[in-house]
Amino acid sequence: MLLNGFDVDTATGTRHVELRHGDLPGLGIDVDLLVVSAFAGDVAPVAGTLLGRLQQAYGIRLEELGCALDLRNSPLQCWVSEPIDWTALQRLQAAELPSSRFSRIAVVEGTVDWQGDDLLPWPPFNRLFSLLALLPMRQIPTATVASSLLGSGDQGIDPLLHIPDLLEGYRAAFRHVPELQRFILFGRSQRSLQMLAEAIDTALRRPTPASVRLPLPQGLAGLGQLPVLLRRGQEQLGQALPHGLIHDLAELLELLDEEEISPFALGMHSRRVVEQLVQHSLVDLNQQRLSLFVGINLLRQRGVDPWLISCLHQIRCFGNWMVHPQGAGQQRRVEVADVLAVLASLQRVLADYPWEQEQR
Repeated sequence: MLLNGFDVDTATGTRHVELRHGDLPGLGIDVDLLVVSAFAGDVAPVAGTLLGRLQQAYGIRLEELGCALDLRNSPLQCWVSEPIDWTALQRLQAAELPSSRFSRIAVVEGTVDWQGDDLLPWPPFNRLFSLLALLPMRQIPTATVASSLLGSGDQGIDPLLHIPDLLEGYRAAFRHVPELQRFILFGRSQRSLQMLAEAIDTALRRPTPASVRLPLPQGLAGLGQLPVLLRRGQEQLGQALPHGLIHDLAELLELLDEEEISPFALGMHSRRVVEQLVQHSLVDLNQQRLSLFVGINLLRQRGVDPWLISCLHQIRCFGNWMVHPQGAGQQRRVEVADVLAVLASLQRVLADYPWEQEQR
């Protein structure tokens, strides 16, 4: 479940933070690096822990992984595995592996007591972001990272400690790790994550919290094609487009199956669908960090229909509304009409894909 998230604007572009509640195998994430925590020198897969789930769901035991970077004897107390061999893992498993995938695993070891004069309020994350700053020099990708609530399990670190300050810690980390594009914080403790989600809403001054649900009108007159298009996207587009797109399409389908809808989740997932489709449409430009705004305008220059361009911008603007800080004069609450406008734009975007055609 997507609980919350926000964008971080830096000198090198916009970065994204997401907060997800759930069990790792079922999160549907696809990242460069999965971050876990463990006691120093003890990475046994204990039942009920994340290390136990890695062994149970994937057949992964940390002690059997090759080590690409070992900093356990440094103040960082962490190490990074060699790339995960998914083909070999699948051969050893009797069932299909879960949809969540990660290229490598980073392990932050040891418990650290928080000290009042620490630069950041959560030492394990301080060490993690210091590690991420080093990895590009070792040619280890860090564009997408998913981390558990480090040290909050058997290690006993209170995940609620100084939550508001933790938000600023993220922003500082993104400024110092320009390669990092998307950071996902996940866990199975809904209470801890929900308090962090509420702190995010407060910090961003959101008039409509991420937890709000709005009643979805029955029947959705004029939008009956949308679920069909979402399912078609899962079946027909999945092989040619990023794995993450399949997950976002599935999340949107689940949103439409409920009697109430989360405007925040709708904004996040629909914007990400558009981002991936725009990037795929402009793949010939070979630009990895093309912003969505620039990408849509490039499509306009290529002759894509103006009405479709307006629909793409509608989805982009709604997604930005959901995740950006609310400044003076921007305290607008989300209403059902806003949700329906975005759903209508999404239906047009999916129905017309691929967009660059000589004539419709």
